[in-house]
Amino acid sequence: MLCDSRKRLLVRSFLAVAAMVILLASCASFKHLTFVSNTFPRAKDCGKCHVDIYHEWSESDHAYAYTNPHFRSATNNYSFEDCLDCHAPEPMLTADTPATRAVGREEGVTCVACHLDRGELCGPLEPTGKVHPHPVGVRREVYYNTGICGRCHEGTFEEWSSIRGDKETCQQCHMEPVMRKVTQATGGISNVLVSMEKQVPQKRHGFRILQGAQSDQLIPLKIESSDGSLCVHVQNRLPHSLPTGDFGFRVLHLDVFGIDADGNATLAGRWELAGESATAIAPQESREWPLEWGGDCRSVRAVLTRRSYDGEALVLAETQVEVAKP
Repeated sequence: MLCDSRKRLLVRSFLAVAAMVILLASCASFKHLTFVSNTFPRAKDCGKCHVDIYHEWSESDHAYAYTNPHFRSATNNYSFEDCLDCHAPEPMLTADTPATRAVGREEGVTCVACHLDRGELCGPLEPTGKVHPHPVGVRREVYYNTGICGRCHEGTFEEWSSIRGDKETCQQCHMEPVMRKVTQATGGISNVLVSMEKQVPQKRHGFRILQGAQSDQLIPLKIESSDGSLCVHVQNRLPHSLPTGDFGFRVLHLDVFGIDADGNATLAGRWELAGESATAIAPQESREWPLEWGGDCRSVRAVLTRRSYDGEALVLAETQVEVAKP
């Protein structure tokens, strides 16, 4: 009589073979993932298997690159066609700036804009699954390289390229690391197929702005005292300008508050950093501002905030220090 563990192994093997047979018999249903004509592969189709990645992408700026109302307004209802290449790129991995796709522009920078290459869906990882529903290509040299981002983020890529020596890539800063399987089960056959995969180190597809400890390290903010006076000091350790970007609304505000003995805060100074006004801090450089403060001030607090179109504020760095009585 077979032991329970061997029974489970046989059952699992049988289910795996059955799943493969069913999958191979229905392979035609996966052709739309790599076929481009008057239609193109939709992100939701990729999301049927790559569930986690799809949800991350769907909440990112890439997903709304075309439908963003501020982009629509800035392009005069999409009449500035040169801007569309990177906001609705063709479903094809390219070495240079992509062309604008003719259909499905509402998906913005969708999955196949970066992952479809010569009939294969490509990425940096070797597949660990037993079955490949679609052709798979492995391009580590592409997806770990900043150049894939530089196809559209041209100005930032030029800044990054000008910095010599070791430096972080776009992916290292803006794609959070995670350990997981490339695909996730959604029931039925997928449970069997996914159970045979291995967890591997990956990058999340949220394309986030730096926050927390990482931001504190790369954008140190200090309040320094010298000869009875104060100055606020911002250092840009990023491999690009602060802020960076070719177009759009990219503004940082440096706000400094004087705080009295009762904890009441008064704005003591505000400075704006923006590329358009030539006030952005170049990569690997720093800037300081002198600060006047009143006699009733007991501490000084500085906050560096990133502002967006809709008024959302993202704190990049902040600090507070006690000050001696004048």
